[in-house]
Order: sequence, then structure tokens, then C-alpha cells
Amino acid sequence: MLGCMRHGGKVLTAIAVLAGLVASGPVAQASEDPGCAAGVRFTSNHTEAASGLRVMSVEVANCGTEALQLNGYPQVSLFDAERLPLDVAILQGTGGITVLDGFDDPPQPITVQPGESAASAFVWRNTNTSLEPPQVAKHVELATAPGAVQQSLIAVAPQRSIHIDLGSTGRMGVRAWYR
Repeated sequence: MLGCMRHGGKVLTAIAVLAGLVASGPVAQASEDPGCAAGVRFTSNHTEAASGLRVMSVEVANCGTEALQLNGYPQVSLFDAERLPLDVAILQGTGGITVLDGFDDPPQPITVQPGESAASAFVWRNTNTSLEPPQVAKHVELATAPGAVQQSLIAVAPQRSIHIDLGSTGRMGVRAWYR
């Protein structure tokens, strides 16, 4: 490890960070986690892409202290790299973009206890049939329901960034919350 420290001390820093994570326990409280200011955290851990069709997983974790009631669709806003809003139709279900198992199932009431999570997903095509530059969302804000506080979607492994390449389609489908 001493040899590694001569190259910037990154290993020692990583060990200190990991030790802090282990010491804090598996579920941080809302007041300790800046990504959980409203008692929920939105994450995406992968996007599948095939022949221009894209599907991104989305998860909401209840990091608050009370049960979270879900019954409907995430409220979604898309923004470009400069955080300017994109003119995109957010559709409930696939909206005719494609046919995916379960994606068009109607919303069901879900109770998410503290420390638990529920899922949703986005679907879109990156078709570009315009001379205008394609629309690309680099930032997403979500809320659990209409009127709830919107928060940023956090990309976690493997991509670590948001990239919703809508082309010129101007629409994205959203799956209802599910377990």
C-alpha cells in the first residue's frame, strides 16, 4: 500500500471512504443523505439499447422515516446538458413506441416502507429524421406523484451519467410504479 500512496494516495482515500460507508450502516437517514432531502432517492442503474430502442430502469428508494404511498406514474422532466427543458411528450406506458411485457400494466397501489424501493422505467427510440440537432437529455428530475417535490435522477453503475438520446421523436414512455 505504501507504493500506491506515492502515486497520489488514492488507495488510502478510497479505504477511508469505504470505512466511513461501513461505519454509517446500510440505510442513511434523510438528514444525512443530500440525495434524499425529500425522503426519497431516484436512481437508474442501466440502460438497454437495441436497434434504436432504449429502456432505462428507474428506482425510487424510501430513505425517509415513514411509509411512501405510490399509485401511478413518476412525474418526469427532461433537461439538456445546460439544464434547459426539452420539449418532449412524457407518455404513460409505452405510448405506442413499442410493445414491452408489463410496461403498459395499469398502476397499482404500492406501499414502500423505509429502506425499501419500487421501480419504474423509461422507453424511447433514438430515431432522428430531422435536420435539427437530436434532443439529448443529460438531466432528469422526478417526483413520485403530481405535486410532489421533484429531485434529480442519479445514475449509478455502470454508466454514471444520464444520456437519453431521443433523436427527433419528441416522446418518451414511462412505466407505472411497480414491484
